[in-house]
Amino acid sequence: MGNGITMPTRWFGIRLEGIAQMRIGQRALQFVTSCIAITACAASAQAQPGFGEAEEHSRVSLISETETIAPDTSTMLAFEFNLDKSYHTYADSYNDSGAPLITVWAKPTGVEIGDPIWPAPYRYEQPGGVLDHVYERRLFLMMPVSIDPSTPIGEEIVISASLEWLVCDSNLCVPQYGEVSTTLNVASRVKPSEHAQKFADARDSSGKLLTGARSDAVIVMWEGDTLVLSNLLGYGMSFIPAAESAEPLKLMENGRSDSGTLRIDFDFEESDRVVGWVRLHKVKGNPGAPVNEKLWIINVKRGSKPNAFLGNSESESQ
Repeated sequence: MGNGITMPTRWFGIRLEGIAQMRIGQRALQFVTSCIAITACAASAQAQPGFGEAEEHSRVSLISETETIAPDTSTMLAFEFNLDKSYHTYADSYNDSGAPLITVWAKPTGVEIGDPIWPAPYRYEQPGGVLDHVYERRLFLMMPVSIDPSTPIGEEIVISASLEWLVCDSNLCVPQYGEVSTTLNVASRVKPSEHAQKFADARDSSGKLLTGARSDAVIVMWEGDTLVLSNLLGYGMSFIPAAESAEPLKLMENGRSDSGTLRIDFDFEESDRVVGWVRLHKVKGNPGAPVNEKLWIINVKRGSKPNAFLGNSESESQ
């Protein structure tokens, strides 16, 4: 069996270089996990809200999109979190106080699990200028899994995970722990599982990519190194950065607006791309024009406009 720890890309706003997908021995794993847990507790205790006893305020399961997997192919797994009412948990994003999920995998040799695909979180503002990005009531966190082409037909693959995450309400933060597992049967044909629709729903609600098309509800422009996001449909907007994005500056002040325009500056030292989501919201007294999509995915290079060949720097508009 192989053991690995998947840690957040950022911890209390600090990028963890080289640690996000770290493979280490069990003794070192226990040491690192303990240190991180202590750090999280201390930081949470100093922030708002306070830190409490480890009572259960959420539940998690590990599910698969398919019952079977063929050799040299992949399928999707997901952690499905359900939280008590009024509680939230944290995204792997730019957060001032919260901490996202830590995962320790146990899996057979030849099984590879990819990076988690974080859905769009929501802005969560607290007194004192504290800004976090969170999920309320539910988090469906998908990740790809693949197996070696030499895996024999008929073999059962058991994948397990030990999880540590933080949930908070307006007054209290509580650490949560879970042990989950799922089994995939190796077969020549892929059979959908009873959970397949949940994966389809998650993809459908993931947002629409900004490509620079006229049908986009959000217009992307640059004024020097300032990203300008606008819409002419009467909606307010918020920008939600992904962990891999260049660091947004003054996000509390400039990341949300009830007008049709956002202007955001970035620190491009670690990345030259802006990655995340733009969420439209209704403004009081203005119903806004009808739109088919209120969540938009943005992934643009510094100074460039989005287009259909996103990711190919040679084809991006300069």
